[in-house]
Amino acid sequence: MKKILIPVENQQRIDEPLEIAVEIAKKFGSTITILHAVDFHKIPNEAKYGAYIEKIYETANKNNFMDKVVKLYKNEGIETNFKVIEGDAASEIIDEAEKGEYDLVIMETHSMKENKRFLLGSVTNKVVHHIKVPILVVK
Repeated sequence: MKKILIPVENQQRIDEPLEIAVEIAKKFGSTITILHAVDFHKIPNEAKYGAYIEKIYETANKNNFMDKVVKLYKNEGIETNFKVIEGDAASEIIDEAEKGEYDLVIMETHSMKENKRFLLGSVTNKVVHHIKVPILVVK
């Protein structure tokens, strides 16, 4: 259990690290990688929202958000790094987990109304059904 992948979103609460990730990483001396995928294709009318897209990309690349998340784990004494990638979140998480040879993926669920979840599916749901790496879903 040397490599743990934790996908995060900008909206995700980051006031404290996932307790379970801290416990596992400390027990096994794991390295945690925080992954943030930015999917520009989900924003309608790219020309109209060009400035918005640019701001998301800028923020992610400047590591404002990621620095906060990484610091939370480092403050717990856990070796932590991050990756920001562009693409469909579910696909990118699966690809990173498998190509990066991670031992565990830890994801939080997000509250989504049943009808929306049924029609669209959630990122966590897609990952759970297609990933080959062990995954722990935290609610």
